[in-house]
Amino acid sequence: MALLTANKVFQMNGVTVSEKIIPDGIRWKDGAKAQKAGFSAGSLYKKQQRLSGGTGKVQGVTIHNTADLANVHDDGEQYTRATYNENMGSVRVHYYVDDTGAWQNLKAGTGLCSNDPVGSAEVSWHAGDGSTPDGGNMTTISMEVIMGDTAAHDEKAKDNAARMAAWLLWKHGLTIDKLFSHTYWVNKSAGKHFADVDRQCTNPVRNQKWCPTYIFGSSNPDIALKNWKAFKQLVQGYMDALNGGAQAPTADAAGTLYRVQTGAFSSKANATAYAKKIKAAGFDTYVVKADGLYKVQVGAYSKKANAEAQMQKLTAAGFQAFITTKSGTPV
Repeated sequence: MALLTANKVFQMNGVTVSEKIIPDGIRWKDGAKAQKAGFSAGSLYKKQQRLSGGTGKVQGVTIHNTADLANVHDDGEQYTRATYNENMGSVRVHYYVDDTGAWQNLKAGTGLCSNDPVGSAEVSWHAGDGSTPDGGNMTTISMEVIMGDTAAHDEKAKDNAARMAAWLLWKHGLTIDKLFSHTYWVNKSAGKHFADVDRQCTNPVRNQKWCPTYIFGSSNPDIALKNWKAFKQLVQGYMDALNGGAQAPTADAAGTLYRVQTGAFSSKANATAYAKKIKAAGFDTYVVKADGLYKVQVGAYSKKANAEAQMQKLTAAGFQAFITTKSGTPV
C-alpha cells in the first residue's frame, strides 16, 4: 500500500498533525484478521461511540509507548497505514506521535479540522479495560508515543507528545492530574487504587503491561516514578504557557464574552501582518495588547457556541485558533 495522504495537516501547539480519522461505518473486511483480533468480518472497525457515555466529554489523556520502526522516517504514518490495513489487531488510538509529528486516527473533539468537531471525541481501544464506563478506553484520549531510537529522536518524540498532551488537557479544561499512563488503568483493572495518581501510574502489576516503557526509562518503580513526574512537569510547562496567553474554555456566564484568538506575537508589526493575512481570508480581525503580547482576535461572542463555530471556520481555513475570555487594549 502506498504512503497515506492526510485529509488535513494542521498545527497543535507547535506539532504538525496529519489527520487520517477512521471514517464512521468502516467494518472489518478480512475474516481471519478480524477473528484474530476478537471480531468477525462485517463488525464495526472502531467502537464508533463518543466518550463518557456518548457525551463526547474528555476526562483525561492517556500516554502509551510503542516501538520505533527500523529504517522508517514517519513512524506515525506507518502505524496509521497498518491500522487501515487491518494489521493492528484491536488497537485503535487517537494519535501516533514521533519525532516528525503526529497522525490522528480517531476524533478527539479538538475543532482543529472539519472531521474533528468540538464535542466529537470518540472511544478508542488502548487501555485493555474493555467497555468499563469509567475506564481508560471509554473516557480518555489515547496517545502512542513512538520511541526506542536515538536519544535525540526519543527526546523530540517525547517533547511532541508533551506539547500535544498539554494542548489537549487545556482544550478540554482539564488539569495535569488528568494525565494518565497505561499502567494507571492496568492498576485500576487489577483493583489497585492509590491516593497518589503518579504512584498508580507507575506501580507494576505482575504479568501485566508496563507502559509507557521508554518514558519510565527503568523497570525500577522509583526511577520510573521520577521519570514520569519529569514528563508531567514538561507537560505542565506547556500548559502554563498556554494559560499565560489564554484561558481554557469555561461554561457560559452572565456578561462573559468568548473571543476567538488566532495568534500572539511579541512584535506589533508581526501581529499586524498576521491580522492582515487573516482578514484577506475573509475574517474580520483586530489586534489587542495583553500580558506583554500583541494578540490577533476574531470576534467576541456572548454565546460560547458561536465562538466555537467561528473557531471551526478558522481552522478549516488553515489557521490555528482557540477560545479565550481575556481581551486587552486595542492597538
